[in-house]
Amino acid sequence: MSDLDYLRVERAADAAGAQLLGFYHSHPDHPARPSQYDLDHALPSFSYIIVSVLAGVAGDMRSWKLRDDRSAFDEEALSVLTPDS
Repeated sequence: MSDLDYLRVERAADAAGAQLLGFYHSHPDHPARPSQYDLDHALPSFSYIIVSVLAGVAGDMRSWKLRDDRSAFDEEALSVLTPDS
């Protein structure tokens, strides 16, 4: 996502009275854990949902939050909500 794309999303969220909480992306043929690239580019205030895609099939999904000192990620609990929830 470019800086301009991010700015557009932030402005759209503000206009809708919403707040951007995080980002999601996939790791093809790798675990749903943050990479060094993720660590280098993440911001502490957001959640990062990562989906592992193995052989083209989505699998494990996990959420991570960057520590304030940017040293590492901590895993966050995910809850799946259904229409009946």
